[in-house]
Amino acid sequence: MTNYIITKDVAKLIRAQLKAAFPGVKFSVRCSTGTASAWIGVSYDDGPTYDQVANIARAFEGRSFNGMTDNYDDQGTALIAGQGENMPVEVRYLCDGVNITRTFTPAAHLEAQRIVATDSNKRDLVICDDAGKLIQGNLVGPEDEVAVIGGRVQQYPYLDAHMAVHLALAERDLTPAR
Repeated sequence: MTNYIITKDVAKLIRAQLKAAFPGVKFSVRCSTGTASAWIGVSYDDGPTYDQVANIARAFEGRSFNGMTDNYDDQGTALIAGQGENMPVEVRYLCDGVNITRTFTPAAHLEAQRIVATDSNKRDLVICDDAGKLIQGNLVGPEDEVAVIGGRVQQYPYLDAHMAVHLALAERDLTPAR
């Protein structure tokens, strides 16, 4: 027999798993409302990488949106270990998807600036001031030139400080030391 876990309870499970995996990082885990009421939003500042959070949160999706077919793909059921000597239980999560948003604080902006200054091909590129406030507008550079930040290539007319921060920190785990 399959047990169904409603979206509100799925959000509690996600919150507990993220808290256990990344102590010291504050996550906001919210159920959407209205038409998207089976969706959950997870947001956090700095902390683990997007992929680290997605690996945990997306395990609780009962369905996931497939942009190629403009439809949902069923993820099937999951087998959950029972308590003590109880047998495992088959569950179906009633969550259509999880949206994850990682934002960066001024402290992370300063870390990105340090990374750009040491690891990029544009060591003199300034993306924030000494307080971590991002530079406004596109970063200056010749139109045919590129910046390599975090191992990713970005052409100058389309590079701004916000993009430079995301390039520099995408694969960086900023979880506080335990």
